[in-house]
Amino acid sequence: MNATTTALRIWIAVDALDRSADVLGAAMRLAAGRAVELAGLFVEDADLLRLAGWPSATETRLFEASLRQVGGAELEAALRAQALALQRRLDALARDIGVPWSFRTARGRVVQQVLHLAGSGDWIVLASAATGLRLQQTAPRARPVVWLLPDDEEGLSRLLAAAARYDPQGSAERRVVLPADAARAAQLRAVPQAARGAVRFASEAELAARAACGPAAPGDLVLMTRESGAADPQRLGGLLRRGVGPLALV
Repeated sequence: MNATTTALRIWIAVDALDRSADVLGAAMRLAAGRAVELAGLFVEDADLLRLAGWPSATETRLFEASLRQVGGAELEAALRAQALALQRRLDALARDIGVPWSFRTARGRVVQQVLHLAGSGDWIVLASAATGLRLQQTAPRARPVVWLLPDDEEGLSRLLAAAARYDPQGSAERRVVLPADAARAAQLRAVPQAARGAVRFASEAELAARAACGPAAPGDLVLMTRESGAADPQRLGGLLRRGVGPLALV
């Protein structure tokens, strides 16, 4: 761990190791060329641990027809191993891009833990529930999409700046997901082209359809403001479950 003070901390919050590669890649692109600290947060799923404590708890593995008994101690050991592996990946990534890093674990739920961080001013990158599986099925020529979910003009400006840092070459399509409120949506549509750059407008239904109907492209990202995520935890959790791509709160 390197404890040097930096201008910005980017939290990488995950609760399963098999989804860490995509979120680490997104954090690396957001951090590129910038004075930041990468901070890893591995969340031990409290609900899963509670279930594992039941005497009748069993585990089903992919490509295996049989069930196997699993206990709380065994699951805790597996989670510790996952946390250690994530910590090592974070160390390697931070060394590669030359930035300080830190790491900690917590027990609970990812969304709840992230909401504790949202008021700090730090950026937070979360792993989407189905990203890893979708990326393995992706056609290599698919164009990535950066989804921007602003509530107002100031939020749109922040998200566009983050999108430019994530994708400085403009290789990804920018889609602004308009709020359900008609008045706020009209305000965002009225923002001059020079201020918002080349973007397409979309609805949250289109975002859901992208997740449900087809594989995500490598480089897909969902961007929200920290305030939006904190104001509507259910929406934040729903976006993570849809599996469009890593989600960043900025």
